Amino acid sequence: MKPTRRLGLVLAIAMMTAPVAGCITLLPKPGKPPAVVAMRADPTVPRQAMQSPFTIGIGVPTMPAILLGNQIAVLRKDRTFAYVDGLRFSASAPLSIQNVVLETFDLAGSTRAAVRAVTIARPDYELHFDVSDFQVTEPQGRTKGMARIEATARLIDVYSGKPLASKVIIGEAIAARGDVTQPARALEQATRSFALKAMQWAVEAADADYASKAASATK
Repeated sequence: MKPTRRLGLVLAIAMMTAPVAGCITLLPKPGKPPAVVAMRADPTVPRQAMQSPFTIGIGVPTMPAILLGNQIAVLRKDRTFAYVDGLRFSASAPLSIQNVVLETFDLAGSTRAAVRAVTIARPDYELHFDVSDFQVTEPQGRTKGMARIEATARLIDVYSGKPLASKVIIGEAIAARGDVTQPARALEQATRSFALKAMQWAVEAADADYASKAASATK
Protein backbone atom coordinates (compact mmCIF):
# COMPACT_ATOMS: atom_id res chain seq x y z
CA MET A 1 0.00 0.00 0.00
CA LYS A 2 1.32 3.38 -0.96
CA PRO A 3 2.27 5.72 1.90
CA THR A 4 -0.30 8.31 0.80
CA ARG A 5 -3.11 5.73 0.76
CA ARG A 6 -2.01 4.37 4.16
CA LEU A 7 -2.02 7.89 5.64
CA GLY A 8 -5.47 8.55 4.23
CA LEU A 9 -6.81 5.33 5.75
CA VAL A 10 -5.37 6.19 9.18
CA LEU A 11 -6.91 9.68 9.04
CA ALA A 12 -10.29 8.25 8.04
CA ILE A 13 -10.26 5.82 10.96
CA ALA A 14 -9.27 8.60 13.35
CA MET A 15 -12.12 10.79 12.13
CA MET A 16 -14.61 7.95 12.56
CA THR A 17 -13.56 7.17 16.12
CA ALA A 18 -13.10 10.75 17.34
CA PRO A 19 -16.83 11.49 17.97
CA VAL A 20 -17.23 8.22 19.88
CA ALA A 21 -14.20 8.95 22.04
CA GLY A 22 -15.54 12.43 22.71
CA CYS A 23 -18.90 11.06 23.89
CA ILE A 24 -17.21 8.67 26.28
CA THR A 25 -15.13 11.37 27.92
CA LEU A 26 -18.22 13.56 28.36
CA LEU A 27 -20.05 10.97 30.47
CA PRO A 28 -19.97 11.73 34.23
CA LYS A 29 -17.78 9.54 36.37
CA PRO A 30 -19.75 7.10 38.52
CA GLY A 31 -20.28 8.49 42.01
CA LYS A 32 -20.00 6.69 45.32
CA PRO A 33 -23.12 4.54 45.87
CA PRO A 34 -25.30 5.53 48.86
CA ALA A 35 -25.44 3.47 52.02
CA VAL A 36 -28.71 1.53 52.06
CA VAL A 37 -30.44 0.51 55.30
CA ALA A 38 -33.36 -1.94 55.50
CA MET A 39 -35.61 -1.19 58.49
CA ARG A 40 -36.56 -4.34 60.38
CA ALA A 41 -38.48 -5.11 63.55
CA ASP A 42 -36.66 -5.78 66.79
CA PRO A 43 -35.76 -9.50 66.67
CA THR A 44 -36.00 -9.67 70.48
CA VAL A 45 -39.72 -8.79 70.57
CA PRO A 46 -41.12 -11.16 73.23
CA ARG A 47 -43.58 -13.81 72.14
CA GLN A 48 -47.01 -13.19 73.67
CA ALA A 49 -48.28 -15.82 76.08
CA MET A 50 -51.81 -15.65 74.66
CA GLN A 51 -52.83 -15.20 71.04
CA SER A 52 -55.95 -13.22 70.21
CA PRO A 53 -58.38 -15.06 67.89
CA PHE A 54 -58.74 -12.33 65.24
CA THR A 55 -56.66 -11.04 62.32
CA ILE A 56 -55.36 -7.51 61.80
CA GLY A 57 -54.44 -5.85 58.52
CA ILE A 58 -51.63 -3.27 58.62
CA GLY A 59 -52.15 -0.36 56.24
CA VAL A 60 -49.50 1.67 54.42
CA PRO A 61 -49.10 4.88 56.45
CA THR A 62 -50.06 8.23 54.95
CA MET A 63 -47.34 10.88 55.34
CA PRO A 64 -46.41 14.42 54.25
CA ALA A 65 -44.95 14.53 50.74
CA ILE A 66 -41.48 15.53 51.93
CA LEU A 67 -41.23 12.29 53.95
CA LEU A 68 -42.63 9.87 51.36
CA GLY A 69 -39.39 8.81 49.66
CA ASN A 70 -36.56 6.59 50.82
CA GLN A 71 -34.32 9.47 51.88
CA ILE A 72 -33.70 10.26 55.56
CA ALA A 73 -35.06 13.67 56.52
CA VAL A 74 -33.27 15.87 59.05
CA LEU A 75 -35.18 18.54 60.95
CA ARG A 76 -32.86 21.54 61.42
CA LYS A 77 -32.94 24.21 64.13
CA ASP A 78 -34.82 26.64 61.88
CA ARG A 79 -37.59 24.01 61.39
CA THR A 80 -36.60 23.34 57.79
CA PHE A 81 -35.82 19.90 56.37
CA ALA A 82 -32.75 18.53 54.65
CA TYR A 83 -31.81 15.03 53.50
CA VAL A 84 -28.83 13.03 54.72
CA ASP A 85 -26.39 12.83 51.83
CA GLY A 86 -25.37 9.35 50.77
CA LEU A 87 -27.97 7.48 52.83
CA ARG A 88 -31.18 5.70 51.80
CA PHE A 89 -33.77 3.29 53.11
CA SER A 90 -34.18 0.15 51.03
CA ALA A 91 -37.91 0.96 50.69
CA SER A 92 -39.95 4.14 50.87
CA ALA A 93 -40.64 5.49 54.36
CA PRO A 94 -44.32 4.35 54.39
CA LEU A 95 -43.40 0.81 53.33
CA SER A 96 -40.47 0.72 55.78
CA ILE A 97 -42.78 1.67 58.66
CA GLN A 98 -45.41 -0.84 57.55
CA ASN A 99 -42.76 -3.57 57.39
CA VAL A 100 -41.59 -2.90 60.95
CA VAL A 101 -45.15 -2.90 62.34
CA LEU A 102 -46.09 -6.06 60.45
CA GLU A 103 -42.95 -7.91 61.54
CA THR A 104 -43.54 -6.84 65.15
CA PHE A 105 -46.99 -8.47 65.05
CA ASP A 106 -45.51 -11.60 63.48
CA LEU A 107 -42.69 -11.91 66.01
CA ALA A 108 -44.99 -11.34 68.97
CA GLY A 109 -47.68 -13.73 67.70
CA SER A 110 -50.24 -11.52 69.41
CA THR A 111 -53.03 -12.25 66.91
CA ARG A 112 -54.09 -15.19 64.77
CA ALA A 113 -52.48 -13.43 61.82
CA ALA A 114 -51.25 -10.03 60.70
CA VAL A 115 -51.39 -9.18 57.00
CA ARG A 116 -50.94 -6.21 54.74
CA ALA A 117 -54.24 -4.35 54.53
CA VAL A 118 -54.47 -4.47 50.72
CA THR A 119 -54.35 -8.22 50.12
CA ILE A 120 -56.71 -11.00 49.10
CA ALA A 121 -57.06 -11.94 52.78
CA ARG A 122 -59.82 -10.08 54.60
CA PRO A 123 -58.80 -9.35 58.19
CA ASP A 124 -61.21 -8.72 61.06
CA TYR A 125 -59.61 -5.35 61.83
CA GLU A 126 -57.33 -2.89 60.09
CA LEU A 127 -54.73 -0.63 61.67
CA HIS A 128 -53.98 2.60 59.82
CA PHE A 129 -51.54 5.41 60.54
CA ASP A 130 -51.44 9.11 59.67
CA VAL A 131 -47.77 9.93 60.23
CA SER A 132 -46.95 13.55 61.03
CA ASP A 133 -43.29 13.19 62.11
CA PHE A 134 -40.63 10.85 60.77
CA GLN A 135 -37.25 12.51 60.96
CA VAL A 136 -34.07 12.93 62.95
CA THR A 137 -32.55 16.07 64.48
CA GLU A 138 -28.85 16.90 64.23
CA PRO A 139 -26.66 16.74 67.36
CA GLN A 140 -25.89 20.27 68.58
CA GLY A 141 -22.93 20.54 70.92
CA ARG A 142 -23.79 18.49 74.00
CA THR A 143 -27.37 18.06 72.84
CA LYS A 144 -27.83 14.65 71.26
CA GLY A 145 -29.76 14.15 68.08
CA MET A 146 -33.17 12.52 68.33
CA ALA A 147 -35.08 10.32 65.91
CA ARG A 148 -38.84 10.62 66.15
CA ILE A 149 -41.94 9.11 64.63
CA GLU A 150 -45.40 10.35 65.57
CA ALA A 151 -48.68 9.16 64.11
CA THR A 152 -52.38 8.95 64.78
CA ALA A 153 -53.31 5.28 64.81
CA ARG A 154 -56.84 4.23 63.86
CA LEU A 155 -58.36 0.81 64.42
CA ILE A 156 -61.11 -0.06 61.92
CA ASP A 157 -63.73 -2.80 62.09
CA VAL A 158 -63.48 -4.22 58.57
CA TYR A 159 -66.99 -5.71 58.47
CA SER A 160 -68.80 -2.56 59.51
CA GLY A 161 -66.21 -0.09 58.21
CA LYS A 162 -66.46 1.85 61.46
CA PRO A 163 -63.45 3.24 63.34
CA LEU A 164 -63.32 1.71 66.81
CA ALA A 165 -60.58 3.78 68.41
CA SER A 166 -57.77 6.20 67.66
CA LYS A 167 -54.65 7.23 69.51
CA VAL A 168 -51.53 9.37 68.96
CA ILE A 169 -48.47 7.15 69.27
CA ILE A 170 -44.87 8.35 69.48
CA GLY A 171 -41.57 6.53 69.16
CA GLU A 172 -38.20 8.15 69.89
CA ALA A 173 -34.55 7.11 69.95
CA ILE A 174 -31.22 8.86 70.40
CA ALA A 175 -29.39 9.62 67.14
CA ALA A 176 -25.75 9.05 68.03
CA ARG A 177 -22.79 10.42 66.13
CA GLY A 178 -20.91 7.91 64.04
CA ASP A 179 -20.94 6.59 60.50
CA VAL A 180 -23.38 7.77 57.87
CA THR A 181 -25.94 5.06 58.71
CA GLN A 182 -26.57 6.31 62.26
CA PRO A 183 -29.58 8.55 61.38
CA ALA A 184 -31.29 5.60 59.68
CA ARG A 185 -30.49 3.27 62.58
CA ALA A 186 -31.93 5.80 65.03
CA LEU A 187 -35.14 6.03 62.99
CA GLU A 188 -35.28 2.23 62.95
CA GLN A 189 -35.04 2.15 66.75
CA ALA A 190 -37.73 4.83 67.09
CA THR A 191 -40.00 2.91 64.72
CA ARG A 192 -39.47 -0.32 66.66
CA SER A 193 -40.63 1.43 69.84
CA PHE A 194 -43.56 2.93 67.93
CA ALA A 195 -44.55 -0.44 66.44
CA LEU A 196 -44.56 -2.17 69.83
CA LYS A 197 -46.78 0.53 71.35
CA ALA A 198 -49.11 0.43 68.33
CA MET A 199 -49.42 -3.36 68.51
CA GLN A 200 -50.17 -3.40 72.24
CA TRP A 201 -52.79 -0.67 71.92
CA ALA A 202 -54.47 -2.15 68.83
CA VAL A 203 -54.67 -5.68 70.28
CA GLU A 204 -56.14 -4.38 73.53
CA ALA A 205 -58.78 -2.32 71.69
CA ALA A 206 -59.62 -5.17 69.31
CA ASP A 207 -59.80 -7.68 72.18
CA ALA A 208 -62.47 -5.56 73.89
CA ASP A 209 -64.52 -5.25 70.70
CA TYR A 210 -64.17 -8.94 69.82
CA ALA A 211 -65.27 -10.00 73.32
CA SER A 212 -68.26 -7.67 73.11
CA LYS A 213 -69.31 -9.22 69.80
CA ALA A 214 -68.91 -12.73 71.17
CA ALA A 215 -71.04 -11.88 74.22
CA SER A 216 -73.77 -10.39 71.98
CA ALA A 217 -73.78 -13.52 69.79
CA THR A 218 -74.42 -15.81 72.75
CA LYS A 219 -77.45 -13.87 74.04
